[in-house]
Amino acid sequence: MWLKAYLAFGKDRPTWASIDDVLFTLKVPKSEQKVNPSIRQNVFLQSWQTCTSSKNQLPELKMLTDTARKYGVRIEGIAFSRQIICAMPIWYHKEASIAIRSMNQTLASNCLRTKHKVRTVGETLEVSKLCQSDDHEPNSDCLCNRCSHLRDAHNCEHPHGCARQASKLLDTLPPKWDPRSELPEDYQKEPDRGNNEEWSQFDNRVTTSGTIAEIFRIFTDSEIATTNDLPNLRPAEEQIEKINISTAASCVRKGESDARAGAGIYFKDANQLNRSAKLPLFVDQSEKAGEAVAVKLAADIIDPKNHTEEPSNQPPGPNNTNNDQRAEGQGKATPGGTSQSGNLKNRCNLHRPHTTTNTPSYWCEAKQHDTITSI
Repeated sequence: MWLKAYLAFGKDRPTWASIDDVLFTLKVPKSEQKVNPSIRQNVFLQSWQTCTSSKNQLPELKMLTDTARKYGVRIEGIAFSRQIICAMPIWYHKEASIAIRSMNQTLASNCLRTKHKVRTVGETLEVSKLCQSDDHEPNSDCLCNRCSHLRDAHNCEHPHGCARQASKLLDTLPPKWDPRSELPEDYQKEPDRGNNEEWSQFDNRVTTSGTIAEIFRIFTDSEIATTNDLPNLRPAEEQIEKINISTAASCVRKGESDARAGAGIYFKDANQLNRSAKLPLFVDQSEKAGEAVAVKLAADIIDPKNHTEEPSNQPPGPNNTNNDQRAEGQGKATPGGTSQSGNLKNRCNLHRPHTTTNTPSYWCEAKQHDTITSI
């Protein structure tokens, strides 16, 4: 409970937790003694290290770090809100690349800390926006309104240099922690609750929101590295293409033990994608089963994972002999998938979406049809 209270960042955080923050910064190994003490804010949010041995650390502080290590407390989440991202400390950011450590002592960084009072990612973002101003000139002599304000309010001699440094600091952040990224919260909307009190739409949002206290997880596996890549959960924009396919099925000796059924699909006359096939013996030998198999054949043929080319009007090649795999008693098949017997029962309208996802979708509308064409 002490660790939970210590990590409860926000207005209700206990005073002793802020005191512990300061005590942690005073007890650091030699490798961290060159780090500017004003940069050290919180050992759980930044990459600098504190002493963890009983010899060099206060018992109360060691208890906090030991508890965190024992129960696998660390920052983890699929995505975080921009509010949380902007509240994180920019200096020695826990998830930033190692390059940020060499950027802490430059003249521009010192100006950002001492004159601009930059502490968080959000404050860094605000300074970096100077470079995006329409009236800004990319040099130290720029007299735009924002540069003039920074000179007067912060006594900054090189506003453009500070803005560039702020952008470089943000560039060390991975996509999940960069406030300039397109985050899932930008396109995932709150589900429509509707008026039905008994039912509610599933909330598929993955963004962790609230305060920084919400980013910590317990019982994590230290052997599994966290990912700082953002998931692409944006719904695919589908451009639906309608393809009309006629389907047919028939059965001879219905209801008898030696009944045989077949199925067929028809695009156009002399189309190489026309198909006819016998139903396997382990499938129910009936017209209903044949109709289902025909729809399955059509869906498989236009699946973009199986075919990359559109149906053509070229005649079937020497290897495309599926039209001869007709059901027993159905008459002789002719080129293009037509035959001398059998009635076309359905027209299957398959809509193939062009999407950026790997999972195809289909809609099938079965309609009565009188044209005589079959397997």
